[in-house]
Amino acid sequence: MSPAWTVGRLIPWAAEYLGGHGVDSPRLSGELLLAHVLGCSRLELYLRFEQPLKPEELAEFKKLILRRKNREPVDYILGSREFYGLEFLVGPGVLVPRPETEHLVEETLARLKDVQAPRILDLCTGSGAVALTLAHERPDAAVTGCDISPEALTWARRNAHNLDLQERVRWLQGDLWEPVAAGSGFFDIITANPPYVTTAEMAELPPEVGRFEPRLALEGGEDGLDIARSIIGGAGAHLRPLGWLFIELGAGQAAQAARLAQACGAFAEVSLVKDLAGIERVLVCERKDYG
Repeated sequence: MSPAWTVGRLIPWAAEYLGGHGVDSPRLSGELLLAHVLGCSRLELYLRFEQPLKPEELAEFKKLILRRKNREPVDYILGSREFYGLEFLVGPGVLVPRPETEHLVEETLARLKDVQAPRILDLCTGSGAVALTLAHERPDAAVTGCDISPEALTWARRNAHNLDLQERVRWLQGDLWEPVAAGSGFFDIITANPPYVTTAEMAELPPEVGRFEPRLALEGGEDGLDIARSIIGGAGAHLRPLGWLFIELGAGQAAQAARLAQACGAFAEVSLVKDLAGIERVLVCERKDYG
């Protein structure tokens, strides 16, 4: 009889198999998928090394491993991704929230400390990660999320319901300022994680991103700043005096983005915030109190 497929046998098998097909961090992928099938944490796997899988569990695990071998993102396979301590549902048609975007949330919350009942607009909202996190952290806020993609907004609404925030965030579908132009008033805060991958970089993306995540949420033009330009140019008309604009940027885009913000004439202060890797990741702009 062949030995049983135990947890302890499957982890190195999955790592070798996925690594042989070019998957990054193959052991991590295998552990996450196995923990998902068994309904436990990754840590618990190491307490259950001798546990054999039931036939149906083994079949499900191998099915998920094949999906990962084809470079489908782990988060799509698992159906969710943690962001700022909250669980967000993800899948085809929406960008997976990234850890670097948490810097955008942190900077926004810091500026909101002294603002009562803030009005917040989140452009390019995608899965709703930023909008819903801000709504969760600030129960007194009135939050609006906007995206051009109806598929992305479907995910955002699912996440709002899943987090019991469906009554706290308003969703608008359209191209940047278009759906918020009429009768929206002024916002205390505008946030955006726009597409910022350059056209040249699009061809170099790993398959997990380039083949599976929506191009509409990734590509930002020749210099990656096409969408950011439109956001910077229109923000002054939608921010209250001394309100704040926060935009996530790609590596190497900070200096040019700051020049764009300074040149538009709407902002009294323009600064940049680095992420944990030392990359200037967030553009922070304070609206002038006049003009």
